[in-house]
Amino acid sequence: MKTELLKVNHLKVQYRDHKISKDIISDISFSLKKNHCLGIIGESGSGKSITCKAILGLLEKNFDVKGDVVFNDIHLLKQDKRKIRHIRGKEISMILQNPMTSFDPLFTIQEQMTETFIENLDITKKEALGLSLKALEEMHILYPKDVLKKHPHQLSGGMLQRVMIGIALALKPSMIIADEPTTAVDAINVVKVMEEFMRIREKHHTSMIFVSHDLGVVSKIADHLLVMKEGEIVEAGETQHVLNRPSNEYTKYLIDTRNALVEKFYQVVG
Repeated sequence: MKTELLKVNHLKVQYRDHKISKDIISDISFSLKKNHCLGIIGESGSGKSITCKAILGLLEKNFDVKGDVVFNDIHLLKQDKRKIRHIRGKEISMILQNPMTSFDPLFTIQEQMTETFIENLDITKKEALGLSLKALEEMHILYPKDVLKKHPHQLSGGMLQRVMIGIALALKPSMIIADEPTTAVDAINVVKVMEEFMRIREKHHTSMIFVSHDLGVVSKIADHLLVMKEGEIVEAGETQHVLNRPSNEYTKYLIDTRNALVEKFYQVVG
């Protein structure tokens, strides 16, 4: 029985500006099993987000993407825009790091949710409204009917992030890519957002790529870890093995930095 949902082979990304080319991602390969979560960690500029966007065809024209990305036996890099858009909407959902920029400020949450569901699920407006309400309830959002009537600027970053997760889940994708989903969220809401992701894993068994610079956040949810630095994978393996027995100096630096922050935090509050 086939267990791999996604296979990325020799992915390379170059940025072209006039006659200048710069390597952003340097020949990386990895896979994601069904019902598993792959964590990708690294500092800003390591190539985590670029990798995810390259997989889904979300990079601008001045990026040159090469390699092979196979999702459910579909070669994503060889598909036309219409096919990729369909896969992005229904098969793979992406949750971005800044929820404020993911919603149109001119329309209510209800208008944006129902439009998304109608377009991707081929359902009526009434069915889409019912699904929107249910999606918010699934996220344990209080007063969901009131939330649907609000515009994005009337909700906190944490609340918008949970709305976005609700939309992603309602589409019943085979895979969710969460790109730094806790970056724009305050400390209290980080806990709530992570609880939702943990619940998704337990209840829906959705395969997931979880991207973050926060080792503590990723370690709570990922089965396997990729550590990226300057567009390369410097370490990969089972999460606990990487955390307890890192072999790369950069990985050790990330772990030591995280441990120092945690220790400092407990000194302050204790």
